[in-house]
Amino acid sequence: MIEVPDDKAGTKVDCPYCGDVNTMPASAGAGTDPAARKHDRAAAAGFPPDSGPETQVMLVRPALVRSRPIRFILVLIIGLTGLVLGLIHLVSAQAVPLWVAVMAALVFVACAGAMAWWWIQSLSAALEVTNKRTVARRGLLSRSTSEVVHDNIRNVQIEQSFWQRVWNVGSIGISSSGQDGIEIQMEHVPQPRRVKEIIDLYRPLD
Repeated sequence: MIEVPDDKAGTKVDCPYCGDVNTMPASAGAGTDPAARKHDRAAAAGFPPDSGPETQVMLVRPALVRSRPIRFILVLIIGLTGLVLGLIHLVSAQAVPLWVAVMAALVFVACAGAMAWWWIQSLSAALEVTNKRTVARRGLLSRSTSEVVHDNIRNVQIEQSFWQRVWNVGSIGISSSGQDGIEIQMEHVPQPRRVKEIIDLYRPLD
């Protein structure tokens, strides 16, 4: 019996005893070419591997502040101003008249309501990326979902205005090979290009 290293499997080797040329059989389970094996780009980048059970890679929700920075700051300042005027009236009714305090309270409630609505909008939408698929979820009480398997993704589209590029937010759309239009559309996604890069790790781009 002749023992040879693994890299000699499948090649011709001279017998050290009799000099005959023998072809060494390939070891069981070994591929014909290690370079031909599928390279797991996701695992190489430090993410969950493409193979194996489904695992969540990332969960993204629409940006609350960066999607509307100017409006958010204005509403915050106006709301805080109304709150301060109302508190001043409680301390000294002469410093702030009653009608001013009432108007300030109404302004504060309106601003708080606007910020609460934005927060609910951000909480009710999510884009989940796993090692198998991308799923868009919408709704709190009622729920709707749309998903695309990574192996079927045809195009990942990103749209950003100038200010969205400054604040690093944008919209992302995903379409599959089996559909004509965009199946998943999510607005105000933070770091949309980073999301696309992670999705691309699980797409068959090679």
